[in-house]
Amino acid sequence: MSTSAASSSSVSGLSHSQPVEPVIPGSAKAQRYRPDLLQDPEKAKDSTVVDVTKRLVAGGIAGAWAKTAIAPLDRTKIIFQTSEKKFCARNVVIEMVEIVKREGVNGLWRGNCATVMRVFPYAGIQFAAFDVYKHFLSKDPDSMSAAQRLLAGSAAGATAVAVTYPLDLIRARLAVRRTWEGSVARKVWWQAITGGHDRITVKQLYRGLSPTLLGILPYAGIAFLTRDTLNHLASKHYHTTPLETPLKAKMFAGAVAGLVAQSSTYPLDLVRRRMQTEGFVETGLDHVRSSSGRVATPYFKSISFTLHYIYKQDGLKGLFKGLSMNWIKGPVAFMISFTVFDYMKIYFRIER
Repeated sequence: MSTSAASSSSVSGLSHSQPVEPVIPGSAKAQRYRPDLLQDPEKAKDSTVVDVTKRLVAGGIAGAWAKTAIAPLDRTKIIFQTSEKKFCARNVVIEMVEIVKREGVNGLWRGNCATVMRVFPYAGIQFAAFDVYKHFLSKDPDSMSAAQRLLAGSAAGATAVAVTYPLDLIRARLAVRRTWEGSVARKVWWQAITGGHDRITVKQLYRGLSPTLLGILPYAGIAFLTRDTLNHLASKHYHTTPLETPLKAKMFAGAVAGLVAQSSTYPLDLVRRRMQTEGFVETGLDHVRSSSGRVATPYFKSISFTLHYIYKQDGLKGLFKGLSMNWIKGPVAFMISFTVFDYMKIYFRIER
């Protein structure tokens, strides 16, 4: 028996080069080699840094897709916002045709690189911040009140604007420039960054920030409140989580959010564009010297003066100049950005 046992032991030793080392529960080796532990949601969660990074990237991609899709309408709208040209559907078409004649089809996307450079961090920060603020304000985002959603959206918008405002300013100045030939083209970016001065100053990089912040607080708050509320209602109707609502529900919620937000805060958006592009408009109606790149205009120095000037020139309808175009591009942009963000969250496996 002892010989047989020894023989069996030796055969077992030959068939297994090393004995199996016992795994102590809770040890690092247990976590490395036991896949069943990965099924525990608490242990499978991303770290805070990874989670926020995923949200930033997902939001940036969503914003870039949306802005690129509406770039032609956006550039045309800015030209009308910052000039004294009469706004109507016919003139919009004429202006877009003129852009194509002067600059080619690519001209419709002039300044879009600057737009994407701005909107990627802007949208990323805004979407990520909204999720973070929701978590801060309520342990259960699904049961948040309208006031909490409004506050989270407003705070997210203000955070994104404060970080990325200079890029928005540069993009607006590039969009209204109509002279890009020869040596002028090489100076355009420098003029857009410096505001036509000899050097870069913080004051110039944040020109028009006040109306932007004043506008973004209700704008982002209303947009996120509307979309979040509609998406939450859709999730109840379809018996899904808010993240997994059908595509048509996501698109509808985003479109309505864009329409409501754009309409309710448009005059401040108009003021912001006027203050941002002072001295850069070259329509021939504003008496801007295209060779200098900048002409001081007193009525752009504050929100009240700008509002008064626009009202004096064009009446109450002047404060909503270009709004009908926003009724097209706004819902489209929000529909794309909110929908893409949700699908990016699913793709990146971002937890709620």
